[in-house]
Amino acid sequence: MNPCPLLLLLATLVGQEPSAPAWGAREAEHLLNRAGFGANTAALARELERGQAATVEGLLHVDPWLEEPFYARKRIDGDLKKLLEKLPEDERDRRMNELRDEDRAQLADFLQWWVARMLEGEQPLRERMVLFWHGHFTSSMEVVKSSYEMIQQNQLFRRHALGSFRELLHAVAHDPAMQLYLDNASSKKAHPNENFARELLELFTLGEGNYSEEDVQEVARAFTGWTQKNGRFEFETRRHDYGAKRVLGVEGKFNGDDVLDLLLDQPACARHLAGRLLTYFEGCAPNAERRERFAVVLRDADYRIDVFLRALFLDPEFYRAETRAARMTSPLDYLVGHARRLDLDADPRLVVAGAGLLGQRLFYPPSVRGWEGGEAWATSASLLLRGELVGMMLGRVSGRDLARIAVETGAGAGERADDEPEDDPSEDDGAPSMQPEMRPQERAEKRRLSPELRALGRLDGRAHLNLTQRLARAGSAGDEALARALVEELLAIPAPAALVARVAERLSAARLEHELGAEPFAAHPELAEPLLRELAHGILALPEAQLD
Repeated sequence: MNPCPLLLLLATLVGQEPSAPAWGAREAEHLLNRAGFGANTAALARELERGQAATVEGLLHVDPWLEEPFYARKRIDGDLKKLLEKLPEDERDRRMNELRDEDRAQLADFLQWWVARMLEGEQPLRERMVLFWHGHFTSSMEVVKSSYEMIQQNQLFRRHALGSFRELLHAVAHDPAMQLYLDNASSKKAHPNENFARELLELFTLGEGNYSEEDVQEVARAFTGWTQKNGRFEFETRRHDYGAKRVLGVEGKFNGDDVLDLLLDQPACARHLAGRLLTYFEGCAPNAERRERFAVVLRDADYRIDVFLRALFLDPEFYRAETRAARMTSPLDYLVGHARRLDLDADPRLVVAGAGLLGQRLFYPPSVRGWEGGEAWATSASLLLRGELVGMMLGRVSGRDLARIAVETGAGAGERADDEPEDDPSEDDGAPSMQPEMRPQERAEKRRLSPELRALGRLDGRAHLNLTQRLARAGSAGDEALARALVEELLAIPAPAALVARVAERLSAARLEHELGAEPFAAHPELAEPLLRELAHGILALPEAQLD
């Protein structure tokens, strides 16, 4: 049975071709969509000319000159709290609120920085893997409650993104955000906490069915005393259990690092990680033979992720017909991918808030398993909002209009959280608002919206884009040629003939309406640009545009 029948059926309905050469335009696009966040037709043409091997190596290369560190500050630590406790109550509360506001603003700044890296596409595979690790080694701001630890964890993922999983696993086990998220910071010999041990076995390494409850208990003992203080890992010797443990049938006086090495030695660990990676990049769960083949690649490479991905991206089966343009895009893939296809200078704030509104709120995964993904993204409400968000990127929908549509469809409304300010500093970049002053009733309604909708409501939806000039440079003069060029520019699938015909009909009708005769649309940009954006908006709201 095909592991993703619904998406395969959708891909068939929207025109997926049955077969393709080993390296062609569709294969190049498939690789750049899955290994990065998409590209426009000019970039695709360059990679097609470079060839498959050179393109793969380019994706795997990490250029140290492109490093742009984000310096985060620890806003509230234990020592500061002790100082604040000596202040009068009113002064203490005021200062704590200020620090929380600064922490929220720092988090917003970082998320915009991260999404900007996706949009710019300088090191797309590295950022793709950072996003993968964020879902694999899940932590949430909702529990950690400090932007510093969450940002440090994200930077940890970036340092190890394409390197050794062995080193990454050890680093994550020492990571303060993970210590807080899975309660290991409070684990001690007298009362071992099993949360981290359970997720380490089930989600991070071995997978279900490859360990026992006794293993969970013994692993928890090995990690007692592993904690954090003010955003730094600490080992408290008095809280550690130095006794003998029995893990997966092996006995010894194991500490946490010993256990990690023991887990990495298990064949189930390589199989589990290979399965997660294959499912993520291919959009379908692999069969047993394929998973085992790539588990061997991982074991032979001592868990080097770059070696695994090189083998995957050079494998002809990665480009098989049922995986190409057959994956439901995540909200981030949808928004970032179409911004890159349009070569659009998109506002990272729009992408951060828009993805959150659609269910992919960075640093706030829904559970320890991360985001379910795949068909779970395809709800009627989210598909409608996707189209409106793309309309906002194209300058056709205002933030206020989008908020109204979201409320009317029942999406995005919610009461303000107890620790969330009425006016979120992450929504204000210091520039004067383009929106008119709101009445008190409107302000009350605004406070009932989700943080994402309130953030979007402050954006004006202007787009720095010239579709007319871009398509004219491509030599698309006639209506049918212009229609085909526009569709091919926007979709990750071959241009459906029926869709091209509909777009060409709309262009021809506009030509008659404005009495343009045989003149090219490029000669009348004041008419052409709004029309092309209208058509692009309609195309990107279709089911065909939800696949990559």
